[in-house]
Amino acid sequence: MSSYVYQVAKDITALPRSLLLLAEPDEAIIDDYSPDCVAVTALSDGETVGIAILLRDHDTIEIINLAVDEDHRRRGIASTLLERAIEYSRDNRVRRLVIRTASTSTQQLLLYQKVGFRFSEIDHGYFTRCYFHPLIENGVRCIDQVSLVYPIYRTRERRALIEDYWHDFVLRNPEHADSSYTVWNFGDGARVANRLLNLVIEGKKTATSSALELLELENREQPQPEQLSVVTYSDGYPGAIVQTTAVELRPFNQVDNEHARLEGEGDLSLDHWREIHRTVFSRELESRGKSFSDTAPVVCERFQLIDVNRELARL
Repeated sequence: MSSYVYQVAKDITALPRSLLLLAEPDEAIIDDYSPDCVAVTALSDGETVGIAILLRDHDTIEIINLAVDEDHRRRGIASTLLERAIEYSRDNRVRRLVIRTASTSTQQLLLYQKVGFRFSEIDHGYFTRCYFHPLIENGVRCIDQVSLVYPIYRTRERRALIEDYWHDFVLRNPEHADSSYTVWNFGDGARVANRLLNLVIEGKKTATSSALELLELENREQPQPEQLSVVTYSDGYPGAIVQTTAVELRPFNQVDNEHARLEGEGDLSLDHWREIHRTVFSRELESRGKSFSDTAPVVCERFQLIDVNRELARL
């Protein structure tokens, strides 16, 4: 499988027209793209194979075109482009990231929600008003446009959301009034962070693991038995509270089938666990100038779900 390089391009005029047309069939609209647009691009061997065109309007950035070359699909490029767009939006201190698509774009709508976008509004009749030729997708005529929003919370806003949730939790569980808690989210991108938290909420995931060296490099404490944690979605919104039940330090190559099964991912096999975690740990360490080995110590944590946040209304 090819490896991809992601970068921001400030001049969109050199981007492949064939890619832009995959997401926007009207060339007149493409020709009218603002010169202020920037693009997050995915490159393979120097060739642009994925793009996300970003247009800023005051405190909002809109993704006006998201496309991946057909020969490079189903490799996580679209979700990574969305994650890089989120990072770009945070770095540029906007309030929200918006993407719009047809109500018939079922796969796209599912992907956007997996990354953390939420439905905002529907523009009824948009495609019949704005396109001269009828557009058909998945056997259905495109009529309505759906807007989805990814909120970019400030640090103080994320803290307030977490504190509000914890306060509500304590009101319902007064035995934890004097308890402390940590706050974290699962790693390896927004889509994975959200999916793993939802596995916890479903009751399918009751364990996780971290490379000890990464914890030390990031000055993070190892989890402790009985510790309470607020686990957030990728945008910082609190999703659940878990309590650590056991912590064990093992060499990577001595993590067993039972722990892999409790992590609840893929086919629950140890082979799958090793493949995924070797890739993630290696990438994270290499980005810090370190290398990973199969004898590296891994913090194996088990936990139980204590509470689920049912107040997810805010955008």
